[in-house]
Amino acid sequence: MRFLLSDNGHKEKWDEYIKFCPQGTFGDLYGWKKIYELYGYKSFPIAAIDDSGKIRGVLRLFLRKDIFGRKFLVSNPFLSYGGICSDDEEIKRSLILKAQEIAVDNNVEYIEIRQFAGKADNLTTKNDFVTMVLRLDKGEDFIWNNILQANVRNKIRQAIKAGLTFDYGIKYFDDFYRVLSINHRDLGTPLHNKLFFRKVLEEFDNTSGIMVVKHNGEVIAGMLSITFKNVFSEPWASSLKKYNHLRPNNILYWEAIKYACRNGFEYFDFGRSTINCGTYNFKKQWGSEPIPLNYQYFLNKAHRIPEVNAHNNKYQVAINIWKRLPLPIANVVGQRVVRYLPEL
Repeated sequence: MRFLLSDNGHKEKWDEYIKFCPQGTFGDLYGWKKIYELYGYKSFPIAAIDDSGKIRGVLRLFLRKDIFGRKFLVSNPFLSYGGICSDDEEIKRSLILKAQEIAVDNNVEYIEIRQFAGKADNLTTKNDFVTMVLRLDKGEDFIWNNILQANVRNKIRQAIKAGLTFDYGIKYFDDFYRVLSINHRDLGTPLHNKLFFRKVLEEFDNTSGIMVVKHNGEVIAGMLSITFKNVFSEPWASSLKKYNHLRPNNILYWEAIKYACRNGFEYFDFGRSTINCGTYNFKKQWGSEPIPLNYQYFLNKAHRIPEVNAHNNKYQVAINIWKRLPLPIANVVGQRVVRYLPEL
């Protein structure tokens, strides 16, 4: 078995392996390397290759710096998961050993591996996050009548009665970004620039898309979806707060669920949350179940696992200041600093 840093020539083999590996998710696909190069992140795509040239395991790491210049490695900087995929435990341990060598060579503080399924016994684990997943196999009628809480159905009816309409297509990209940027400013969090999202849509052009909700012709909610294997995921979704009384989020998610059912997907991934927070409770009411995410760490120079949480008091001052910024300033500054900030 050889463990080497893969290059762009291995992209097809890498993605083919992810497609058939049970642990493989859209966050493990090779294309994220090209997307994160926008921020100048150095990539370390480690592939375990047997004597026949067949890939038997992969782990891709990105080298980042925080605003103080401290370096760290993370398996996928801006997604909920994307970690180690391997044929067996021995290969997994060997991939971690290779990653540790890279950490030492690059003098980083730590490695963070965001595991969706399984974990390595020799790494420290943090279980602060879950991803919320809804089973779709029984179809939209069953979900409506047996899974959705009554208050969710009522809110969907309210949205329909208010005249909200649903549509999808890349033509709504600018509208999606406008809604997302306003919402992120209101939440106090910097946002990627337009080019980042365009690259996501270009790199995954056959499996990604934009969905929107409109009120009197104006887009007031939007979602960027990515599909992979039998899973429909929505890494980015937002609605305009001033229209909350019309329930745009409810019709957006219901129409997305219907779309996923009608196109043969078995799971709807609502994305990452912390237990009992606001987003967790919103996702739970749709009948989704929490699946623990294993965030695992190798501490190289660092002495403790990093505490990256929006509820941490040390972030609250910055969040409150960001909420007060004019939108044009928040967009310009956010595009420059987001590459240095940990994902909250």
